[in-house]
Amino acid sequence: MTDWNFSRRVGLAGLGAVGVAALLAREAAAQGSGGAMDRIISEKKFKIGYIPSPPSAIKDPASGELKGFGVDAMNFICKTLSVEPVFVETTWANFVSGLNSNQFDLSIAGTFATVLRAGAVQFTKPIWYLGYSAVAKKGETRFTKPSDLNREGIRIALIQGGASVEYAKENWPKAEQVLLSTGNLTAPFVEVAADRVDVGVEDAWQAHRFTAAQPGVVDLFGKEPYNVLPINWAIKRGNQDVVEFMNVAIDFLMTTGRWEKMAEAYGPSGRYFVKPQLSVFGPPA
Repeated sequence: MTDWNFSRRVGLAGLGAVGVAALLAREAAAQGSGGAMDRIISEKKFKIGYIPSPPSAIKDPASGELKGFGVDAMNFICKTLSVEPVFVETTWANFVSGLNSNQFDLSIAGTFATVLRAGAVQFTKPIWYLGYSAVAKKGETRFTKPSDLNREGIRIALIQGGASVEYAKENWPKAEQVLLSTGNLTAPFVEVAADRVDVGVEDAWQAHRFTAAQPGVVDLFGKEPYNVLPINWAIKRGNQDVVEFMNVAIDFLMTTGRWEKMAEAYGPSGRYFVKPQLSVFGPPA
């Protein structure tokens, strides 16, 4: 998996701001009357759930200002559609109930798409791919592969509501799971540094960032992340018009290179794209 090759020309690349506005509006209208997109366009407000998770969504603790390449993408989409973005903070444990209770129309939390979650929400198309790793104290020798965590007496810190919990239940039933009710993805690693657990588990990029800043811990599986999953955005089940609209918007941002340019200001993301393999349509020029 490699980053998109944005130098290739694709059909949407020639659209200007006016063109994409018309395209997105037509896509929303095509879903029929009475749908969620009709309401969003009519009310001129798009309610967007987010979880502070750099570099996609970054919240300034003092001012509350939001930025990040996920936030920037939604600001662009809303501006193009002439609607106001209304950002609503949520957590990994509560974003599904937030969607189903209409607190927001879309969750831009980078959500690992799993079978269990697909039974509760609908997903956009995959945007990125990312795997998991684990953090332990420096000098730890018991864990050389993920299956080594499945042993009695081991305490593993996990984010409540995260896809890591599903994996742990299936693969590490002998270990004790310590569930943390927080949106801070580095929290499991903090538990390790504080000697409250043996291992902290979260996505491989968060593990990389934390261990780079904390000399007393090590990234166990950073070179070979396990449980690699697609990252999608989530939408309330039944709001197919929002799913289809967002898929058009995501395609536009990716294929034109706009999203890559937005992300440059935030440094490495640790995420991967599927690189399209394009072939000439018709005879060669």
